[in-house]
Amino acid sequence: MLKPKLVGEAMSAIAANTNVPVTVKCRIGVDNHDSYDELCDFIYKVSTLSPTRHFIVHSRKALLGGISPADNRRIPPLKYEYYYALVRDFPDLRFTINGGITSVSKVNAALKEGAHGVMVGRAAYNNPWQTLGQVDTAVYGVPSSGLTRRQVLEQYQVYGDSVLGTHGNGRPNVRDLVKPLLNLFHSENGNSLWKRRADAAFKECRSVGSLLEESLRAIPDCVLDSPISGSPESGDEDVFADVHNVLPPPYEAGEEIILCA
Repeated sequence: MLKPKLVGEAMSAIAANTNVPVTVKCRIGVDNHDSYDELCDFIYKVSTLSPTRHFIVHSRKALLGGISPADNRRIPPLKYEYYYALVRDFPDLRFTINGGITSVSKVNAALKEGAHGVMVGRAAYNNPWQTLGQVDTAVYGVPSSGLTRRQVLEQYQVYGDSVLGTHGNGRPNVRDLVKPLLNLFHSENGNSLWKRRADAAFKECRSVGSLLEESLRAIPDCVLDSPISGSPESGDEDVFADVHNVLPPPYEAGEEIILCA
C-alpha cells in the first residue's frame, strides 16, 4: 500500500495476461500511514493505472512492527467508516467489506447499510455449519436444502476420493481434503474426539471415505442427522447502524496525485 504506483502497474500487467477481472485486497492503511486520504490516494492511483474495479477492503490497518498475523487481525481497531466512505467517494468502483464479520447477521447488517459485498474470513472456517449453512437462506433468500452433516459428508467423500492425487506429486492427499472439515462439528458433542480420531487416521487411511468411516464414530447420530437450524443467531443487526454518522469528509484527489497517476 505504500507503493500504489507499483501496485497499479502490477495489476495492469496481470490484467493483460488474463481474461478474468482483477481485484485487489488491501487494508485501510499501514502503520502511521492510516489516514482516509492516504487510503483514497491508493485506491485512486491503482484504479487509474490499471483496469482494477473491485477492491476487497479489510477494515483494519496493518501493523508491520513485529506483531503476529493473528494479532494483526485483532489489535488494530476496525474502522468500517473508511469502507463506507470509499463506497460514497468512488461510485464507479466496487468494494467488498472484510474484517470482523463473524456471523450471517453481520453480513446482512453490512449489506443493509450499502455494502457492495461482504467477505467472511475465519468464521466460515472455524464454524462452517452455523456460518455457511445459513447463507443461502438468510442472505440470498432461497429455501434451505435441509441437508444434514451426514449427507454433506457423504457427498464430499465422493468428491474427495475422486480428486485424490489428481494434481500430481500425490496432491491433494487425504489430509489436504479433510482438513477443511475439521471444524464441521464446532461446539457439538464428540467434536474433540472426532478431531483426535481424524488426526490419528491421517497416518493410516488412504481415502477420504475410510477416514470418515474411522473417525465419525465419535459423533452422535443426533448430531450427524440434524439439519441446519432455521435461522441465524441474532444480535448483530445494528452493528453498522451509526456508521454513516461518522464518515470522514469526502475525498478529493489533489493535483499531485492526479499527475502521479
